[in-house]
Amino acid sequence: METVKEKIANIGLFAGLPVADEDSTLQAVEALVEGKISGILLLWSKQNFAVLEKLHSQFPNLLIGVQGPWAQVSQTLDKGADFVVSSDIPANELGNACLKREGDRLISWQTGKVLADCSDKLVVSTDIEKGAWAAITSRAQTAVQEMLGFELLHVGINNPDAETSGTVAGKFEQIFGFPKQDKGGAYFAGSYIESMKKPFYGTHGHIAIGTNYAARAVWYLQQRGVAFNWKSAGYNPDGSLRVIYLQDEIGGFAVHVLQK
Repeated sequence: METVKEKIANIGLFAGLPVADEDSTLQAVEALVEGKISGILLLWSKQNFAVLEKLHSQFPNLLIGVQGPWAQVSQTLDKGADFVVSSDIPANELGNACLKREGDRLISWQTGKVLADCSDKLVVSTDIEKGAWAAITSRAQTAVQEMLGFELLHVGINNPDAETSGTVAGKFEQIFGFPKQDKGGAYFAGSYIESMKKPFYGTHGHIAIGTNYAARAVWYLQQRGVAFNWKSAGYNPDGSLRVIYLQDEIGGFAVHVLQK
């Protein structure tokens, strides 16, 4: 089962919501969910207590955070918030043995290891005032697509043997000028055509879809009901997912997502 930390990393993009009345908040969140947003961050208000329960009931798969002063947001953890964001969390009271004091010579800003981002541009106050729910959905869809960065990388062609593989790649070089290269298990013609040296996944071959985040892309696609062939998974040296095939073919082609 996913921990909250793991789910935050898988979601990657959260929508920050301005303070609004309960009905408007529910409609805005519905628009975000239609746009494939899986996590939200509510700005603290007294109305959060009432809306949290309804949000969890209406959107059980949504990860919900609340941002604001610790004295207030900490109470929302008992009301249904999955996590909180606060600048004055008493870290020494919550298990941290050592804290760094302020000061130019003491503070070191570490880059990387950012689990997720939160945007306050997906839902703006004017959207809520005008009831522009379709605009919120469209903006959310665009943001998720940009985050995942899906694009066609190459097409794989199955061949019976290495000789045929080389001939096929050579044809693409001859006609289109895509340079032929031997990459071990296949000849490539440029970066677009992978001519396999023996039959591989797919009735006709395979299609490679690149993504900015392979593991996150798999998580998002699984939320849409897409199944994966985990026996086909390949990993980077650090253990992160690099490549994996979908369970089902599309038009006679196997399809895999590939970390760009």
